[in-house]
Amino acid sequence: MRTYNKPPKTFDEQIQILENRGLVINDRARTKRHLSNVSYYRMSAYMLPFKKRDASGKPLDEFVEGTTWDDVYNLYKFDRKLRLLVFDAIERIEIALRTQVIYQLSHKYGSHWQNQKELFMPAKHNPKTGKSYDVFADVQNHINDQLNANKRAVFIEHYMSTYDNPPTPPSWMSVELLYFSELSKICQNLKSRKDRTDIAAAFGIADETIFCSWLHTLNYLRNICAHHARLWNIEIDVNPKKYFNKNQNYIWLSNAEIQSAQTRRLYYSLCLILYLLQSVNPNTKFREHFRQLLEDYPVVKLGYMGFPKDWEQHPLWAGKISCKIQK
Repeated sequence: MRTYNKPPKTFDEQIQILENRGLVINDRARTKRHLSNVSYYRMSAYMLPFKKRDASGKPLDEFVEGTTWDDVYNLYKFDRKLRLLVFDAIERIEIALRTQVIYQLSHKYGSHWQNQKELFMPAKHNPKTGKSYDVFADVQNHINDQLNANKRAVFIEHYMSTYDNPPTPPSWMSVELLYFSELSKICQNLKSRKDRTDIAAAFGIADETIFCSWLHTLNYLRNICAHHARLWNIEIDVNPKKYFNKNQNYIWLSNAEIQSAQTRRLYYSLCLILYLLQSVNPNTKFREHFRQLLEDYPVVKLGYMGFPKDWEQHPLWAGKISCKIQK
């Protein structure tokens, strides 16, 4: 082990380092302005595709000849706009999920189903950490915390000043306060398999374990987008399950395409977003906006994202989907 002793560099010194490594910088003042707003460390992740590599594929500190600062900065801008596009799509899915969870469970179990502990799986003990996780307690704590933090919200103030039993508002108010992560955990931890299956079916998925896996992945991607982290070429830590769909009302990947899909790459996650949008927003412009992004930033190499060569011809991506789902 060594002691870290590298001193901080000025913006001018950072530019000099890049030039010494072969990066072409045509406008130093502009590059300095970029580095003063987007840190060198953040930008370094977008430099990797333009680095020379050794025989083992490890990136070197030298840039490929002819690489410019604009190449690197344009890749950064593409990623930023991609995050906004993905975040918007996930928001639509999140709102639809919240609606289905509230609607289905309230019609089955009443207005305050979120207060019925028997609807949820018991607390799970993790022998590795020695801790237990109780989704029911977690949901209750989050609702109460949010109610206390948002006392002046009109719907909360009205309920609290009008009713004293039950002490918390009905699910269509309380569950609106939950984050995507809590919604995902509710779907995974409902005791009744039929409850989980019914919610999944609203999104065209017959297997609730697949649906819950996809929700976990979407929450992971949502957090990346919300925290402005790199998205375009990530290897996803939360591996979404492969879904071999038999529902003819939904366009999806063929069995062969699923078998060969790199599920930890972004392409598969973008495909599952498009699958879910078929029920959530059949007239989505997601694919058109994505294709426009690629036209605006031709520097992007789709291989890093796991895209197959013929992706544009696939029905999921080839223009507007004409599906049989009635909304």
